[in-house]
Amino acid sequence: MKKKKNLLLALLCCAGVTVSAQSYSLRTNVLGLATTNLNVEASMTLSRKWSFHLPVQYNPFKFSKNRQFRNFYVAPGVRYWLLQSYIGGFVGVYGTAGTYSVGNLFGSKYRYEGESYGVSISIGRAYQLSKSWNFEWEIGAGALWMDYDKYLCKRCGDLVSRKHEWAFLPTRAALNFVYLF
Repeated sequence: MKKKKNLLLALLCCAGVTVSAQSYSLRTNVLGLATTNLNVEASMTLSRKWSFHLPVQYNPFKFSKNRQFRNFYVAPGVRYWLLQSYIGGFVGVYGTAGTYSVGNLFGSKYRYEGESYGVSISIGRAYQLSKSWNFEWEIGAGALWMDYDKYLCKRCGDLVSRKHEWAFLPTRAALNFVYLF
């Protein structure tokens, strides 16, 4: 009888560890919000050191007739965590796909409208704030196939050129607040 109680206690302890492990998260990028990009990222652990992530970002806003930073962007990917999922440093690999209409920002006299697809890598680190909250930073860059039209902003409608090209660009700069489930 005592062995059964000890076995039951051991199973409950193990089950408690498994149940309390954090396998899912939702996050938002504060830098993205500061640039008027509405964003959310869902993620889940795949194993002790791997997690899957799906960030989505959307910006429908026009600041004035010609000034805009509109976009829709998704970047599914995986992270390899150096310690374990959601703790410490990580390296990520992700695909990117997006559409954009960006113009008349930072003194530019052009508007760029098009889409891009590519693959990127990132590095970052998560810091535990409490049992359910993390803060993390992440930077990334990658190769993107860009298909876009370039317009003159004076009358935002005069087509200057059409381009289809590969570019190596920054693809991620994030300061994330993360809620862990």
